Amino acid sequence: MPLLVIATITAKSGAETELKDALRELVLDVRTERACQLYELYESTEHPERFIMHERWDDEAGLQAHSQMPHMKTFGEKAKDWLAGPAVLTKVTV
Repeated sequence: MPLLVIATITAKSGAETELKDALRELVLDVRTERACQLYELYESTEHPERFIMHERWDDEAGLQAHSQMPHMKTFGEKAKDWLAGPAVLTKVTV
């Protein structure tokens, strides 16, 4: 059963541009993942430090595999200094 994920990602003050650039790069890698059906990045117009990732995965297993991908681990290492905290995930079955 497909899984829809909305991830809210918040940058530390002053790190918005670095985080946005890294997220844009990440999108290209994630879209090549086998279980990825959709992976779109949005910027909040009201809160420039907030980014929203709209994701659709084949299933929960595909999402779990995504979190273990080398590009996700690389992103996590780079982004740890830019993030205000962990991403907030909302999952919905479709």
